Amino acid sequence: MCQEIPKCEIQRLLSLILYKVVDPNRQIRDDALQMLETLSVREWAGDGVEGSGSYRAAVVGNLPDSYQQFQYKLSCKLAKDHPELSQLLCEEIMQRQLDAVDIIAQHQVLTCMAPWIENLNFWKLKDSGWSERLLKSLYYVTWRHGDQFPDEIEKLWSTIASKPRNISPVLDFLITKGIEDCDSNASAEISGAFATYFSVAKRVSLYLARICPQRTIDHLVYQLAQRMLEDSVEPVVPSASKGEANGNFVLEFSQGPAAAQISTVVDTQPHMSPLLVRGSLDGPLRNTSGSLSWRTAGVTGRSVSGPLSPMPPELNIVPVTAGRSGQLLPALVNMSGPLMGVRSSTGSLRSRHVSRDSGDYLIDTPNSGEDGLHPGVGMHGVSAKELQSALQGHQQHSLTHADIALILLAEIAYENDEDFREHLPLLFHVTFVSMDSSEDIVLEHCQNLLVNLLYSLAGRHLELYEVENNDGENKQQVVSLIKYVQSKRGSMMWENEDPTVVRSELPSAALLSALVQSMVDAIFFQGDLRETWGAEALKWAMECTARHLACRSHQIYRALRPSVTSDTCVLLLKCLHRCLGNPAPPVLGFIMEILLTLQVMVENMEPEKVILYPQLFWGCVAMMHTDFVHVYCQVLELCSRVIDRLSFEDQTTENVLLSSMPRDELDTGGDIGDFQRIESLASPSGNLPAFEGLQPLVLKGLMSTVSHGVSIEVLSRITVHSCDSIFGDGETRLLMHITGLLPWLCLQLSKDTVTVPALPLQQQWQKACSVANNIAHWCRAKSLDGLATVFVIYAHGEIKSIDTLLACVSPLMCNEWFPKHSALAFGHLLQLLEKGPVEYQRVILLTLKSLLQHTPMDASQSPRMYAIVSQLVESSLCFEALSVLEALLQSCSSLTGSHPPEPGSYDNGADEKLLAPQTSFKARSGPLQYAMGSGFGTGHMPAAQGGAESGIPSREVALQNTRLILGRVLDNCALVRKRDFRRLVPFVTNIGNP
Repeated sequence: MCQEIPKCEIQRLLSLILYKVVDPNRQIRDDALQMLETLSVREWAGDGVEGSGSYRAAVVGNLPDSYQQFQYKLSCKLAKDHPELSQLLCEEIMQRQLDAVDIIAQHQVLTCMAPWIENLNFWKLKDSGWSERLLKSLYYVTWRHGDQFPDEIEKLWSTIASKPRNISPVLDFLITKGIEDCDSNASAEISGAFATYFSVAKRVSLYLARICPQRTIDHLVYQLAQRMLEDSVEPVVPSASKGEANGNFVLEFSQGPAAAQISTVVDTQPHMSPLLVRGSLDGPLRNTSGSLSWRTAGVTGRSVSGPLSPMPPELNIVPVTAGRSGQLLPALVNMSGPLMGVRSSTGSLRSRHVSRDSGDYLIDTPNSGEDGLHPGVGMHGVSAKELQSALQGHQQHSLTHADIALILLAEIAYENDEDFREHLPLLFHVTFVSMDSSEDIVLEHCQNLLVNLLYSLAGRHLELYEVENNDGENKQQVVSLIKYVQSKRGSMMWENEDPTVVRSELPSAALLSALVQSMVDAIFFQGDLRETWGAEALKWAMECTARHLACRSHQIYRALRPSVTSDTCVLLLKCLHRCLGNPAPPVLGFIMEILLTLQVMVENMEPEKVILYPQLFWGCVAMMHTDFVHVYCQVLELCSRVIDRLSFEDQTTENVLLSSMPRDELDTGGDIGDFQRIESLASPSGNLPAFEGLQPLVLKGLMSTVSHGVSIEVLSRITVHSCDSIFGDGETRLLMHITGLLPWLCLQLSKDTVTVPALPLQQQWQKACSVANNIAHWCRAKSLDGLATVFVIYAHGEIKSIDTLLACVSPLMCNEWFPKHSALAFGHLLQLLEKGPVEYQRVILLTLKSLLQHTPMDASQSPRMYAIVSQLVESSLCFEALSVLEALLQSCSSLTGSHPPEPGSYDNGADEKLLAPQTSFKARSGPLQYAMGSGFGTGHMPAAQGGAESGIPSREVALQNTRLILGRVLDNCALVRKRDFRRLVPFVTNIGNP
C-alpha cells in the first residue's frame, strides 16, 4: 500500500468507490473500501476533517439490502465531509458513470448521488457557469432515466428544491432551454429535442412545486406576467387615403361618403352629378337597417378576422343571448349554448392557422355576405399564392418565455390550489388573451390550465362534502364549465381577430365575454375576483406592448364591469390622446376599443356620481372634433350615456362643467401642462378656439349616413331649454335644433320611414312624439307659443302629413329668426341635402321650398342653393327640385328693392365661400361651418383656412383640434402631472403608414 498511486482526479476515484462498494463480489467491495481508506489518508489526512479516519474501520454487510444501505450512508458522510467535491462528483456520475453501468447499478448510482446534490447552490454557481453545466446534465439524466426510475429522479429534484433559492435558477434554465429547442425545431410538427423538452420540463417543474410550491408558482407567474411587455412587431399598414388597393377604407367627414368611388364614377360618366352618383352608391351600401355596411379589405398582423375557408352550413352564426352566462352553461355542454352560437371554430388547430405576422392579406370578414364596398381589387378574399405563403410562414414555431411558463404552470395547477389564489387575476387574464394563440401547444395548455384551475380551486373542494341548495348549483356550474372547455380541445376557442374602425363588434369578443362571465360565476368563493381581474385587465389594456392583447384586455374588462375610479377615466383619455398621435387604421380600431370601454364604465357608474367625472364630458367634446366618422359615432354613443346621467336642469351641473372646461390658462403655478407643451409643438397657434357649444358638434353627425342615427339620438337628449353655455348660442340654438330635427320629424310622417336603424317603426314614432313635446316645452320657455302649439299637435298625432307640418312650422320660424340667421339654417339644410342620407333628400327639398315661400332671399345667396338643388333635376326628385328652384326665383324677386344685408353680416369674404357652387365632397368652410365645424367655433377658422391654403387637408385640421382640446382636458386633471403617460399604449409608435 506504500506504492505510488497513479495520478487520478479525486471525483473519479470517489465515483468508482461508491459504485463498487455495492458490487455483488465481496472481494471487490473490500477493495473499494481499501481504496477509500488509502484515499482518505493521502488526500484528507491533513485537512482536519473530523471522522476522516473512520473510513479505515468501515465494515460492509453481505446482504444486498445491507450493503446498499451502507452505500447511501457512506455517500452522505462523504458529501458532508467534502462538500467542495459536490459539483465535480455530480458531473462525473451524470456524464460518465450512468451511461457506463447496467440498469441495476444505475439505480444504485442515482440513489447515492442525492446527498451530493443537496450541497449544490445553483444561485451561487450561476456566475461560475457550473449552474448551467450541472442543470444540463440533470436534464439529460431526467430524460434518459425518468421513466425507469421516477422515484429516484424525483428525489434528486426534490433535494434541489429543498433550498428555495435553487428554484429560480432551475426554472430559468428550463425556460431558456425551451426557447433554444423551439428555435432548433424547423419542422411544423413538434419533434426531436423540442418534443423531449416538454416531457422533461413539465416533470421537473412538477417535482419542484411539490416541495416548494409557492416559490415555484411565484417565479413562473412572474415570467408569465412578462407577456404584457413582449415585443410585438406591427406590420406597416397601407393607407387608404393614398389610394392603395388593399388599404383599410376609413370614412371621413371631410371626404364625404365614398368620395373616391364617386369621383371614379364621375370620371367615367361626366354627365352625372355627384348627388346622383351618391344616390346610386348609397343603395348597395345600405343594409336592411338603413345604415352603411362595410367589408374590411385589409387584415394585418394577428387580425385574421374571419375563416379562411367557407363556413360549413352547420355553423350557424346567431347573437349572444342575454342573461348571466352561468345560467347558460348547461347548454354549453350540449354545444348549443351562447359560447357556441356566436362563432364556432372547428377542425384541427393547425388547419385553422394563418401566420399572424406574415403580412397583409385581403380576407372577407363575416359580413361579406352583405352588400358592401371593397376598396381596391382584392374582392375575392385570399389568393392561393397568398394562402400558401402564409402557411409556409407559419411552419416554424415561435414560443416566448411567457408561453413556456404557461405550459409549465398548466401541470402544476392540477396538484396545487391555495398557492395559486393570489395570482388568479393574472393567470386567468393571460390564459384568456392567449386562447387565440397561433401556437397549437399554447392553445392546448391554456385549456389545460383553465380546467386544472377550475378543478383544483373549485371542483375538488365541492367534491369533499355533500352540497345542497346554492352549493349544488355552484357545483353543477363548475362541472358544466369544465366539460365545455374540455369539449373544445383540438379546436380554437375563438377566432384571432382585431377590431377595425368599421367593424368594432367582433363575434370572438362575444364568445370571450361569455366565457369570462362564466368563469367569475364558477369561482364564486373568490368574492373580489371581478375587481382584481378587472384591475389586471385594465393595466394590460393600457400598457401592453401588443395591440392584439390590449384589444382582448379591453374586451375582458368590459365583460367584468368592475367599479370605476376617476384615475381610470383619466388614464383611458390619456390613451386616446396617445393614439391620436398616429391615427393609422389599426390604431383607429384600437380607439374604438377604448371608446367602448368608456361606454361600459359610464353605464357602470351610479348616475349621481357621473358629475364627479367632468373630464368625461369634455373628453367627448374634444373627440367629437374628429374627422373619422366611425370614431365619431362611438364618441356620440359615449356622450349620450354621459348626458343621460347628468341633470341639466340643475344649475350645479352647469357650474361644475363650466369650471372644468378646457382653457389655455391653467392653474399650474406658472408651468404649462404636459399635454399643452406637446400640442404647442404640433399646433401652429397652440391656442384653443372659443367654445360655441355641444350642439354644432352633434349637428355635424347628420352629414353622414353612418352617423346620422346616433346624432338624432343625442340631439333628442339635449332638447332642453337650459344650459345654453354648454350646448350652444342661446340666440340660435333653438333655431338650429328645430332645423336639425325637422327633416327627421317629417320623415316619421312618411309611410316608407327608414331612419335610426336600432328602433322599430312604432318606437321611432313614439320617440318623435317625445322629442316634439320637448321642443314644445323649450318654445314655451322662449315665449314662442305658436311653435309650441305646432309641436304639441304633432306629439298628439294630429298632424298627418309632411306638407301640413311644414306649412305650420315654416312661417313661424321665418318670422322669428329670418333673415338674420337664415344663412345658418339654409347652410345646414343644403349640406344635409348634399352629404346626408339619401332618404332625406325629398324631405329637405320640401323644407327648403316651404321656407323660401315665407322669407325673402337675397340674390347673392342663391347661386349656392341653385348649384346643389339643380343636381337633382335629372333624378326621381325632379318635381321637388324644380319646385325649390321656382321658390328660390320668386324669393329673390320679392327681395328686389329691399334693404341690402347689414354691414358686417358676412365678414372676411365668407359670403363668397357660401355662394361658390361646390359639387365636390371635399372640405368646406365659411358660415356653413356651424353645421360641420368645431364646437369651439370660429376662433379657429383663420388657422383652418390658412391650413387649407397651405395644402393641409381638413382631416389634419380636425385631428389637430381634437388633440389640442383633449390635451387641455387632460392638463386640467391633477393625475396627469403626477404620472408618466409615455408608457401607455406603447405599440402606437410602432405602427405607421408608408
